[in-house]
Amino acid sequence: MHRHPWRAGALAAGVFLALSSAAQAIPVQYDLTFETSGQSLWDTGTAVTLDKTQFLGAAWQDKSVGLDLITGSDDTTLPNPAWLTYQAALGTCTTLGNSTSDCINGRQGQAPVPKLGKRPSIRSCGRFAVGCKIAQAGDYTRRAAYDVAMAACRATGVSRSTCENGRSLVIPLPALGEAPPSTLDVNTKTGVAVNGSTDGRVGLELGLTMDSGSVDAVVSYQASLDIPDTAGLDKATPINFNPASVLAGTNSLNTTFSNVALSVDAIMELTGAVTAEGCVIAAGCAVAGGPFDIAERASVLTFNEDGTGGVELLGHEPSFYGLPDTLDGFPFSVDIAGLAEITLHQSRPDASGGLDATSQTLKATGQDDFLDLILDVDNIVATAAGVPGLFGEAFDVGPGSVFYDIINVAMGPTIDLQQDFELDPTLFVHFAFDQEVMVDGLLVSELISPWDELPDILFQADVTNVTPTFFLEASLLNQTLLDFDMEFFIDLLQIGFDFPLVGEHAFGIGNVLAQGVDLFDSPALFANLFPLGGWQLEVGDSFQINFLSGSSGPASTDTRSESNAVPEPGVVVLLLLGLAGVMVARRRRAAPVLSA
Repeated sequence: MHRHPWRAGALAAGVFLALSSAAQAIPVQYDLTFETSGQSLWDTGTAVTLDKTQFLGAAWQDKSVGLDLITGSDDTTLPNPAWLTYQAALGTCTTLGNSTSDCINGRQGQAPVPKLGKRPSIRSCGRFAVGCKIAQAGDYTRRAAYDVAMAACRATGVSRSTCENGRSLVIPLPALGEAPPSTLDVNTKTGVAVNGSTDGRVGLELGLTMDSGSVDAVVSYQASLDIPDTAGLDKATPINFNPASVLAGTNSLNTTFSNVALSVDAIMELTGAVTAEGCVIAAGCAVAGGPFDIAERASVLTFNEDGTGGVELLGHEPSFYGLPDTLDGFPFSVDIAGLAEITLHQSRPDASGGLDATSQTLKATGQDDFLDLILDVDNIVATAAGVPGLFGEAFDVGPGSVFYDIINVAMGPTIDLQQDFELDPTLFVHFAFDQEVMVDGLLVSELISPWDELPDILFQADVTNVTPTFFLEASLLNQTLLDFDMEFFIDLLQIGFDFPLVGEHAFGIGNVLAQGVDLFDSPALFANLFPLGGWQLEVGDSFQINFLSGSSGPASTDTRSESNAVPEPGVVVLLLLGLAGVMVARRRRAAPVLSA
């Protein structure tokens, strides 16, 4: 079945040609081999490098935890103990004979004052009344004694009247005052409540810079066509060469991996808050705590960043740890103070492969050890920041205390570099005609087309020489992966407290990875489909379409190699849906390109 609409107009004539001349057709087979070498692994050309950054770790949002051990309420009505005490005191006071008013308002005490009475009088006597005179002398004595007693009495601060009339003893009585309320509204809350929440991202950031490396490939085709016997054939009959091709012979795909510069940074990005409320009955509640916001990065490892193979460990030259500054062979292993165990391999995932008969593409795969790490990530970051308590805090709340540890992270990735390649070639031909021919209603002297998609050609001259030049268009798919086994533990937001009547408690979110956190698994570090260049041309001998004496095949089916660029016609006419140029991928058919 013909594949292009523009062939339909010539289908009837083509059927006649196929039936009448198939027996006399001249079969021609070309054994073609194309080679390329030294091409970049990453993109078209020979000097393309790769610079990529990849995060390996976990991220989470809105993770929270809380514990509420507060009992009671803000407003509880209770009997007033003071009112009960007051009523008992009032009852005792009145039982002792005191009035209710005196008990409530109180009473001052008074010392007793003896009654002196009125001041003694002095009788009057005649001049010669001896007896009277003697009695008068007694009056003066009594008056003098009275005046002394009165003066003494007044000296105590009492009035003359009180001294004259006397006063009884009065016992003092303290005032009870007005009765307090019979009930009280009391805050009975007691205990402690603690809440914590966090968002964050934690893990490793790998930075990789790789030079071009190299891709070498050999692609071999068996390409065939049928040259019809045209003797006596009407030139108005379009000719189809029935082209066919198959990958056969030597087909290989080999890559040489790049030199690598590596950096590994520990990443800690954490936000959230820890708050606590502590309450003591009748004394009320106190609130403490607050937010945290941490964004830290710490260098774990750098290798070959200066291009000389140098290494830095946790931000220091190896000599800082008593090690040589240059690597003495691979693998390079080091254990740093319990913070990190690092093994760096000289990773060379060179790939080698060949033809996949099912897909009719060339495939190659390579994999090699790259990096083994065991890291105490939070301590590495805290040490680099110079803040040992960076990820925790303690604070008082009321009579108790609260402490928390935001995160504890251990990572143990074992990382391999893996490369998967697939080369998808398409065989093209450039036909040069020494006489103009017609294709799709256009007169042309050149034709570029995928070999298997050659269109019907209407030859105009009695004799036309056709010179084929074969070339290859190929796309290379490079998928570079970080293939790793990951031991990864995150103990998130551990909170503890010590509070009277409640005691000591500890709780937390725990291992966040068990709660649906996205952990990247074998991420694609790089994936690119690009044209692979560097192929040579294969030029064949001319063959002849002759409507007078019969067509003839080429003198030889051997081709000669040329390193010139793919031929481009001077005036390009695009056929079929306006497709521009030649198509790279086999799955998308290319349109022929014609030149007048």
